[in-house]
Amino acid sequence: MAFWSCVCGLLGVVVLVAQPVAKPGAAAPVKAVGGVEMTDAAGDIEPIVYRESVGDGPEKEVKYPGFDVLKLTVTSDGTTLNFAAMLKTPPASAAFDVLEFYVDADNSRATGITPPASSAALAGLEFYGTLEVCLEHDLFGTRCAGTDERPKGHSAIVSLEKYGKEWMFKDTLLDLPASGSVKEAKAVKIAGPLVQASVPYAAMGVKPGQTIRLVVREACAAKMAGFFPDIILTLK
Repeated sequence: MAFWSCVCGLLGVVVLVAQPVAKPGAAAPVKAVGGVEMTDAAGDIEPIVYRESVGDGPEKEVKYPGFDVLKLTVTSDGTTLNFAAMLKTPPASAAFDVLEFYVDADNSRATGITPPASSAALAGLEFYGTLEVCLEHDLFGTRCAGTDERPKGHSAIVSLEKYGKEWMFKDTLLDLPASGSVKEAKAVKIAGPLVQASVPYAAMGVKPGQTIRLVVREACAAKMAGFFPDIILTLK
């Protein structure tokens, strides 16, 4: 069951104490102008699992600590939408998603797509995105998948996909590495437990003053869990 209480409002950012809910739309939406901040209790995540092999041996599942989000912040500045997650511990050896988010760009469930067997909260979607932790390598540069026991550093990106006429068809708009029509996502260096990166308004076709609906999920939570209350956000 979700719980939140309004703490304060500062510079247009609504600050909430929130517990992610099991399913999207299970709590009343939060309305905000410019930005919103929510906190989450620790310990509600699962490990990151990669299949790895040593030498010529068979592959086996190797588990790494999941990214435990303690605070979610979404802000807008007139040209970009920024997603920030404060983690319990800094990223270490594994690249993976920190947040998943769905965008209803016109705040209307009557337009866009609705994935099958989903709740009404996932109706009317135009975009799907992720906030990802990536690993820095001397030879391979920035890689947003895989593991490294001693990475050179960590970076974050926001990837973005646009839904087609059917939910299973999506066109990638932003990612790393860029390829073909896919534009390069801007990598932001990670220092400590704060993971953040931005998506340009232009990539989503939105404008200042427009109201969008965001459905955000803690990516390392159990399947179909870890959803924050829906965010009805009027962009700066």
